[in-house]
Amino acid sequence: MAGNKGDQIYDQLRSDILKGVLAPGSSLSALGVAERFSASRTPVRQAFLRLEADGLVSLIDRQGARVAPISLQGVRDLFELRILLEAHAARVVAESAAADPGVRERFVELLAGFDAVADDKDAADRRDRFYELAEAFDQAVIATTRNRHLARSIAELRPHSARLRMIAHSPVSRLDSSLVEHRAMCRAIIDGQGDAAAAAVTEHLVATERTILEAVMSPGASAVAVDLVGR
Repeated sequence: MAGNKGDQIYDQLRSDILKGVLAPGSSLSALGVAERFSASRTPVRQAFLRLEADGLVSLIDRQGARVAPISLQGVRDLFELRILLEAHAARVVAESAAADPGVRERFVELLAGFDAVADDKDAADRRDRFYELAEAFDQAVIATTRNRHLARSIAELRPHSARLRMIAHSPVSRLDSSLVEHRAMCRAIIDGQGDAAAAAVTEHLVATERTILEAVMSPGASAVAVDLVGR
């Protein structure tokens, strides 16, 4: 039972952190969390340990935790590593698509989805649909990458990237640009063009990083409160 409660606490706190409900740098009292979920200290501690392993919180003297801050250097470091890993992964996936019709078809379907969202500019759920497709694209790349260590490394960075999503797409114009970039990545993979796929991923990540850095340097401009640690 404690395990189930621990999972529940972990899932909810993780969601709150990734969505910005729990702001970077905010404190989490073990007692307060226990009261919120009507739980004992044990499942709360289990949840905190899992969040710490994800790099989303740091533990504080066994009494609680603090949500990991978002820093300028942290953003730069994250995207430097993402570009190295994901550009290479896209190249590998494009090579797989050239040899495997099943892989190619997966990205054909994703491209059709991105095209539909791009064409339906007035849809109320447009942003949510884009996020679902972007998630499906990332998961397809991870699943198709032949190197399991590369796939795992990319997957492990996802929680840190997810925390920045609201910042990255706060401007509507950036959402439209990201749609263009995702369509370009899909086309390169579908065409089996490894170099073009790697270049498209690099262009997308560089643009996303630039948007995030501009947002965190402009107080009140981002959708998520940011603690500029390490500026």
